Amino acid sequence: MKTRSLISIQDLLPEEVQQLVDEGCALEGREALYAENLSGKTIGLYFKQPSTRTRTSFFLAIERMGGKTIQYGPGDLQLENGESIEDTAMIFDQCLDVIVARTNGPESELRRLAKASSHLAVINALSAEEHPTQAIADLITVQQEFGSLAGRHMLYVGAANNTSSSLLLAATRIPKLQITIATPSEFSQPAHIIAIAQNNAKQSGAKVSVVNSLAQLPAQVDVVYTARWQSMGKEPKYPHWRKLLNIWRVDEDFMQRVGNSSTVFMHDLPASRGDEVTNAVMDGASSRIRRQAHNKTIAAMVVLTGLVVGRET
Repeated sequence: MKTRSLISIQDLLPEEVQQLVDEGCALEGREALYAENLSGKTIGLYFKQPSTRTRTSFFLAIERMGGKTIQYGPGDLQLENGESIEDTAMIFDQCLDVIVARTNGPESELRRLAKASSHLAVINALSAEEHPTQAIADLITVQQEFGSLAGRHMLYVGAANNTSSSLLLAATRIPKLQITIATPSEFSQPAHIIAIAQNNAKQSGAKVSVVNSLAQLPAQVDVVYTARWQSMGKEPKYPHWRKLLNIWRVDEDFMQRVGNSSTVFMHDLPASRGDEVTNAVMDGASSRIRRQAHNKTIAAMVVLTGLVVGRET
């Protein structure tokens, strides 16, 4: 990898997405090979907002690779008292090799942090726009399941959010991978994300579709993916949002409608069981949510290695 920071999937070269997925699949069960990758490195974990899987995964990844961590909570930085991002970056730049940051704020905050640093790598652990390391974990999961991403069809359904943005951008970097985003029009993917994805697909040979009606749903997909309707824990601004989204709930009938016996279900978690997905699907034989959650640590390991070790070789 040539990239120093991972704030958006678009920060990666097209071939780097598949490279990270391949490395993640090869790493499974062989994590000891990376045991010294972060030896002598210090990584800051700044989580301004709640996190279960992402924070745990990065902490575990750093520990497994011999690195050291400094953890910052919501009120631990002088940013809360008005210090500028640039002055904060000056300190991080002197003391850290990487900062993994979840702000839930605009991506521009992380861009400013990276721009004000001379060597610090910035990893987006969830912003308002994207969740890039989640997308890497997701594609690792799909490749483990089917052996290859090429020729597979992923269906994201429900309410578009930062997770679906990164998934869409990552999937359209993979040749011959097809992705359909199916949402009610009130919860559509941002137009600029769709435009970027379409351009990605044109260059890579991937396929992308966007539909806003249940009548337009594809059939025989390989993966059904949904996410929480209350993005980042906040209820949608539409007064009747639950009524709009209820018909997009993933239940056993929905899985049969769009899938087949080999179709798998995925969810980035946390889930609001009974809203976007039923217990029967979440806990059923087609569910791969445990594998996804496991692969977040694998994704963190390959991303950290690419940003820290890769840039030094």
